[in-house]
Amino acid sequence: MSGHIAKEAIANSFSKAAGQYNAYARIQHVLAHDLLNRCPQDPKQSVLDLGCGTGYCLPELQKKYPQAKIVGGDLAPGMLQHAKGLYPQFEYHVSDAEHLPFKDAQFDLVFSNLAVQWCDDFAQVLSEAWRCLKPGGHLVLSNLAAGTLLELKQAWLDVDKHQHVNEFLLGEELLSDINNSDFSQVDVQIKTHIDFHPNVRSLTDSLKRIGAHNITRGRAKGLTSPSIIKQFKAAMEKHRTIDGLPASYAVLSCVLQKN
Repeated sequence: MSGHIAKEAIANSFSKAAGQYNAYARIQHVLAHDLLNRCPQDPKQSVLDLGCGTGYCLPELQKKYPQAKIVGGDLAPGMLQHAKGLYPQFEYHVSDAEHLPFKDAQFDLVFSNLAVQWCDDFAQVLSEAWRCLKPGGHLVLSNLAAGTLLELKQAWLDVDKHQHVNEFLLGEELLSDINNSDFSQVDVQIKTHIDFHPNVRSLTDSLKRIGAHNITRGRAKGLTSPSIIKQFKAAMEKHRTIDGLPASYAVLSCVLQKN
């Protein structure tokens, strides 16, 4: 993500959202299964789900790697507490992707679905994952790129000059960090996924209720007036299609290997 990230604010936001996250994380779960399907087929003995959130992917990873010790790591303690309540069989650690609390060469696989966009330095995320992987181990990761929530951004630009939508790194910047890392590339792609909603409330709730609200420095302070909200809804309607109101997610997904 571009700019300096307030990690404590991010952790608090997602911790508060833990109880309702799964009910609203529709696109996150769809993309999680896409990423799970790209995991290597070779056996793994130790797996880290980095940014595990409520633990949705942990049992899926266990199915894929039945002999593996599965570890969940997340920046938000509230998420880990919720995950532990649902899946007490796994091990959990509060984990900052830029400063992982794990030993060198500890894991055969680091899996991370839509989590590291809340970090300042993607190159540092890659470096830490590489450090914690065993030789031959894999990093299977997805990350949001610029173009995500483009429709919301365009609609708000019709209303005011405040920054209402989180900014994400350009795909070219993410690809450059991968190219400059020590990883070998198995599969890397950027694809836009579109999540459709019947109305603006459904769309904004899909972000707010999972804790992924706007954290940018240029965001408007205080409550948004009814007249501004009315203008925003009208601006969003310009983007409506036969399938509903679109929310685009530009997703970089990659399978990388430590040689």
